[in-house]
Amino acid sequence: MSDDRGFRTSAAAKIRDFPGETPLQVMARQGAFEPSQMTSLQRFPYYTAFPFAWYWAAYSDDLHAGDVRPARLLGRDLVLWRDEGGDPHVMDAYCPHLGANLALGGRVEGCNLVCPYHWWEWDGDGRNARIPYSERTNARARVRSYPTIDRNGFVLFWYHPDPEQAPLWEIPDLGDYFTDDWTDFIRADWKVRCPWQELAENGPDYVHLKTVHGAATVPELESLTFDGYFNELRSRVEFATPRGPQPGRIDTDSWGPGFSVARFTGIIDAMFLSATTPIDWEWTWSIKAYKVRKLGYDEESLARTMRVGNALVADLRKQMAEDNVIFDNKIHVPSPALADADGPIMQFRKWARQFYVAGDPVAAGRT
Repeated sequence: MSDDRGFRTSAAAKIRDFPGETPLQVMARQGAFEPSQMTSLQRFPYYTAFPFAWYWAAYSDDLHAGDVRPARLLGRDLVLWRDEGGDPHVMDAYCPHLGANLALGGRVEGCNLVCPYHWWEWDGDGRNARIPYSERTNARARVRSYPTIDRNGFVLFWYHPDPEQAPLWEIPDLGDYFTDDWTDFIRADWKVRCPWQELAENGPDYVHLKTVHGAATVPELESLTFDGYFNELRSRVEFATPRGPQPGRIDTDSWGPGFSVARFTGIIDAMFLSATTPIDWEWTWSIKAYKVRKLGYDEESLARTMRVGNALVADLRKQMAEDNVIFDNKIHVPSPALADADGPIMQFRKWARQFYVAGDPVAAGRT
């Protein structure tokens, strides 16, 4: 049976209710499963390139002026640093002089990163700015530098297999959530053994909220629209509370594979920023930073805000742990045997396909 928008909504109501936990909830709580021994390429044959995107590198307030940090992301060693002017930078880690890792013992001098080996200096664009024992710089030497922004509490960097490709879209400024009306971030992160696409495909799959997470009802998918590198998901949901189900909404906007914002309304206004960064071909870093709108500014209201917010976030974290039993062990089915109420999975896959572009040397010869 279809509603007036063409989405099938009634079939899921026939799914049985469990009197207690679902089997996946039990497995997640007990850790009672062995991770798959198959490789990423065996499980996900399409995953032969990292999708181009804006990717999370750090929380803004964890990277201070003068800081230099190593990171292993996108199958390569990177150096994260913030210059003395406050601008963040993400660069390949290895010095083109004689190969030292810039993140291990490197230091910031003004707006340059100094190699720990021979103290060659590199500016934020990866150009050689100074050689301390020479009157000249090496104009041909370059460290790959990734366009980097500090926005919405995240340090994000732009990755494309073509180093000359400028960012193809911008990340919006969500400043309305960074006022005194909202709590600070409640942080959560997971390392998941599957690519971004498998995580994101879970978004419009609302039936699993009942079969995996034991939800009393299945949310109603109102729409999932795609516009270039952007997609927008709109849905109605009933939140479980001690007073019974309470109507609400979950609305999600995504800018490419690496960054999205989900807004919850109903029992309380909440949101979370979601970032997904490949670590390597086997593992993906899933970052979620939650905020809750304050119910008031007096001590009692703030305490109630945090009780409700922490309960919501605890439930969302619990759901992610349950999902990870699936994510860490699933395979990609190219031609899935879908039912009417499964959601627009194939439409999502068509949209996702555009982000995979050949040309990354890290992907060359991948087995």
